[in-house]
Amino acid sequence: MEKDKNIRAFIAIELPAKIIDGLKKIQDELKDGTNRVTWVKPENIHLTIKFLGDIEADKIDSIAGLLEGAAAKSHSFDISVKGVGGFPIIDNPRVLWVGIEESNVNLAALYDNIEDALSAIGFAKEERPFKPHLTLGRIKFLKDKKGLKERIERFKDITLGQYMVDGICLFQSRLTPEGAVHIKLEKIELTHKRIQTSEGVSAKQ
Repeated sequence: MEKDKNIRAFIAIELPAKIIDGLKKIQDELKDGTNRVTWVKPENIHLTIKFLGDIEADKIDSIAGLLEGAAAKSHSFDISVKGVGGFPIIDNPRVLWVGIEESNVNLAALYDNIEDALSAIGFAKEERPFKPHLTLGRIKFLKDKKGLKERIERFKDITLGQYMVDGICLFQSRLTPEGAVHIKLEKIELTHKRIQTSEGVSAKQ
């Protein structure tokens, strides 16, 4: 099979199965027949660090090498998945999310190291502050604002659990008529070891 010359790529942290199951349950509780929301398939939800956009496929190795350097400055760390909210404001959200918390600055430091590494080969740094979150869905039409707000507020303090982050992944997002297929191209462990996958894990959105 001929490989793509250009791919849509992003860098993210994978989630354990128990967190994904919890996210699906929250989505089911937030759904109704009034508002039109594009829900992210639970297996397609990642903690996105940076969206790279369209890149040349032959740059994957050099990008992975830079990510190795960034990961070498970090150690494994724990994060908590908790709280439901909406961007930009809960009264009129366009994006529904679950929050990410940690007890120190390891995640922010990892983000900064990745931004610094990739800026060396022309990827612009994000101007907005880094606000780690997990996207549940994107609102296309919001009719019942009050009802949705009430459902969100029921879960604003929910805790889905804590887990250890031990690596970052480089994903390809391949668009198909059935939705996006996420293909894991590389996994870079925070213990300096890189694991390359042949075709990776795919999930339809």
